[in-house]
Amino acid sequence: MKLLIFVALLTLQSLSAQNYRPITASERTRYFGRTTFGPSALLVSGPMAAGWRTLYNRPEEWGPNWEGFGRRYGSGQLNWTISNGAEVSFGAIWKEDPRYFRLGQGSVRTRLSQSLKQTFLSRYGDGEYRFGAAKAIGITGAAFAQKLWVPPSIASNSDSALRIGGGYAARLFSNVIREFSPDLLKKFKKK
Repeated sequence: MKLLIFVALLTLQSLSAQNYRPITASERTRYFGRTTFGPSALLVSGPMAAGWRTLYNRPEEWGPNWEGFGRRYGSGQLNWTISNGAEVSFGAIWKEDPRYFRLGQGSVRTRLSQSLKQTFLSRYGDGEYRFGAAKAIGITGAAFAQKLWVPPSIASNSDSALRIGGGYAARLFSNVIREFSPDLLKKFKKK
């Protein structure tokens, strides 16, 4: 279990907010691969989300069993593939950087504020933060695309709106982990 936590924290490390350099095309491609198919996505966040939904049996049609877990896991991976793919693609056009930039210092409140800010804002090629349009398209597009494969009990527009909220909540959670994971890794290595 400690190894799994260590791998998750290591793969979530982010860039410093200082000395901004725009993302290159190859870095953008690696970002997509890592956030969609990397160890953290496949072995930590994907199973956690699928496990949570299986525990609460949502959607009920998929059942509270291993088959239901598998369907939820696959659905989540497809969702992240669409969301990350749209964010990276539209971001390339608009020079919107999908990466998280950690502060790494300051008060907990300041660092949590940074995590929240980057949930909705993205850095652009000029280094300034503005509304993350590509991020919004990715999260929203994936939420509505899921209507194509989920059971009717969770395929309404209001369910899609809930998935949009869930997409932003997952982004916030991921940002907080990225902001504080190097600190946690240092403590983990000392033990």
